Amino acid sequence: MGEIGAARATARLRAMPHTLRLRLVFWYGLLLTITLVAFGTLIFLLASNALNQSVITNTRVVGHAALLDVERQLQPNPPYLPLNPDLHDIDLYRTPIVFALLTPDGQVVYSSNGSQLSMLPRNGAAWNAALRRQEAWYTTEVNGDRLYVGVLPICQPKTANTLPAEVSATAVPACQGPLVGLLLVAKSFNDVDNILLLLKTLLVVASAVILIGALAGGWFIVSHILRPLEDVVATARAIKEATARGTRIGDLSLRVPRPRRHDEIGLVIDSFNAMLSDLEHAVRAQRRFIADASHELRAPLTTIQGNLAFLQRHIDELPPEERRTMLCDAHSETLRLARLVDDLLLLARADASFARRNAEEEIAAGSNGRRALPPVVELDRVVLHLIRQLRLRLQAEDSPLKLEIGHIEPVRVRGEEEQLRRLMLILLDNALKYTPAESEQQPGRVVVSLERIGNEALLRVSDTGIGIDPADLPHIFERFYRADRARQRPGTGLGLAIAQTLVEQFGGRIGAESVPGEGSTFSVWLPVATPGSQ
Repeated sequence: MGEIGAARATARLRAMPHTLRLRLVFWYGLLLTITLVAFGTLIFLLASNALNQSVITNTRVVGHAALLDVERQLQPNPPYLPLNPDLHDIDLYRTPIVFALLTPDGQVVYSSNGSQLSMLPRNGAAWNAALRRQEAWYTTEVNGDRLYVGVLPICQPKTANTLPAEVSATAVPACQGPLVGLLLVAKSFNDVDNILLLLKTLLVVASAVILIGALAGGWFIVSHILRPLEDVVATARAIKEATARGTRIGDLSLRVPRPRRHDEIGLVIDSFNAMLSDLEHAVRAQRRFIADASHELRAPLTTIQGNLAFLQRHIDELPPEERRTMLCDAHSETLRLARLVDDLLLLARADASFARRNAEEEIAAGSNGRRALPPVVELDRVVLHLIRQLRLRLQAEDSPLKLEIGHIEPVRVRGEEEQLRRLMLILLDNALKYTPAESEQQPGRVVVSLERIGNEALLRVSDTGIGIDPADLPHIFERFYRADRARQRPGTGLGLAIAQTLVEQFGGRIGAESVPGEGSTFSVWLPVATPGSQ
């Protein structure tokens, strides 16, 4: 059971999400640990090298000084070595260094402080070098204690005044006379090892304290920095929970408080709030679209339903002319309803995913891997043909409106010709609808021009109509939006929205300029088909 419980606890631990705060603190702590270990190791190595070198230098200086002192006290006759050399007058000997005098064959003549230095395991190479009248130094270990040992040859000097007055660790007179003995010098590394152990302990404790303090401070700093992200999560969760409780989307008016600092977190929050604003606007537009669509669909359906219900009840009582009139009204409303449904379907298809359309285009491209391009259309020909048709309609209606042709240049664009015709027909119908047939100054005029500017074709439709108020101008391309002055004319408010959708499908853009009471100008920019791209 214990193993099963441990396995479940491990599974729960693995299932817990690793938060950004924990990951940041972990990597920060890991980097700090590596830095502290590297720094502590460097300090320890430098201190160890300096302390060990001080022991070596001190031992050699003392050894050389003792060697010179012994050589001054050599006896004139064998065995030459002083039995009790006077070594206490030199300050250097007050250091914890022990030494012994030995004859060349290894017999002990003198040992300082009763030490058993002569009983050290002999280093063969060092001993042989000393017998060849060369000093030798080495490190050995006795009972867990490290020792630095020197074996220095003692020679009979030729004259007393050849001995130097000063001693250094490196400058020592060479042994030139006959070998009369050996001087053993040794110093323990005990003090150095104790100091290094203390230093190591201090480094470990200090590093641990610094690491714990830095991790605590890092956790506080990271928590403070990431606190705005918690507000983002809380806001998103509140919207999600409100949505889960009902069929409506949660309160999209919620916003994350903006932190005072201007950094990446602030940019994230600004982007999140902007996304919420766009989403709120889109949801409101969708709701308004549904409400307006329902209203527009209800009007013809109500007329059709009322006429058919009345005919069903009183068809035998009504005269033929009245029955025909009611059927014509129902048929007219049916056509209006069909046009409205077609417009809604067009807008719904335009709202489909761009990724899906791209995938379909790639599939339709064939095995060559190239996307199928829309056909090339002579836009100037389509414009002139449509103007000619509308002029005939105006003549048939005896309308005094003038549909004029401005500057027309030969321009070719890519797109479906029928969609291009529909785009221009929407703009021209819109201009003719809102342009009075006769004004106080002159009859109403609609002017169409087409020119090429760089790599774009510019189509302009200008009128002398009622114009658009500045407050309404930013909303004219919204679906079902109709200004107050435009509600006097028939329409659904989908024409300009469809025009904008078609222009965006062509890869272009559309804009409008207007002065109330003087007229409006709609401009459409479309990319020109490049030569040779048939």
